[in-house]
Amino acid sequence: MSDIKVGFIGAGRMGRPMCRHILAAGYDVSVYDPVEVGVREVESHGGTGRASPAEVAANSDVIFVIPGFFEEVEAAICGDDGILSSARAGAVIVVSSTIKPTEAETLAARCQERNVAFLDAPVCQGEIGAQGGYLLWLVGGDEADLERVRPVMEACGTDIHHLGKIGTGMVGKAINNMLLWAALAADHEALAIAEKHGVSHERLIPALLKSSGKNWPLENWADMNKIPWAHKDMQIVLEMGDRAGMTLPLAALLREQVKPIMRAAGTPEEFIR
Repeated sequence: MSDIKVGFIGAGRMGRPMCRHILAAGYDVSVYDPVEVGVREVESHGGTGRASPAEVAANSDVIFVIPGFFEEVEAAICGDDGILSSARAGAVIVVSSTIKPTEAETLAARCQERNVAFLDAPVCQGEIGAQGGYLLWLVGGDEADLERVRPVMEACGTDIHHLGKIGTGMVGKAINNMLLWAALAADHEALAIAEKHGVSHERLIPALLKSSGKNWPLENWADMNKIPWAHKDMQIVLEMGDRAGMTLPLAALLREQVKPIMRAAGTPEEFIR
């Protein structure tokens, strides 16, 4: 078993399989999630459920944080019973949620006050990659801190890209997701046209996957009915554009185009805001 003790805040669709791979690699894993079913699954693979983020931090050298929204991430790190209330000096917090680059910078400053290292390291390849253990990490922060946690990342991922200072991991993830949702919106519109002209998507997609029209959503079409974060992602891109003094007409259009796709997939309205 590795000497590095790993903590996880979030045992949802991404956190559960990530914990499973990290446990299989021989790491001790403590996990917290307010929804206990995820914690129970991690425990079934050898992990230890904890009562709070603070309790996770007290038993961990590296703590991964992967809830869906910034408010949850901030509470997990900075709340009264959060990670920073009990984290060891020299511990590393790795935020793998998708948040704004500026939010990552704010959290990093709070961590620095407590002598705790911080990396913003969102992941790509989605739930499919998490289940298969081939996630791609986009990392912002000090390279020495990345090297300390690299072996843990490699337990559930195959590609690690250091993009630069704090916040750059989130920049990379926002750009990736803009391209992802652009492809998905184009796929929906293109396949709808095909259907109207008598060509079913069941027949067309296999052909497109052998052509120049191939893209990631088409390759994973059967799993593309789970897209709760598309609207939030486009909001992040548009705010990045505002901060840079750029007008992003395509991003603005995509923010609206993903709404009907999300609703058709049964996404709760709270995610479309």
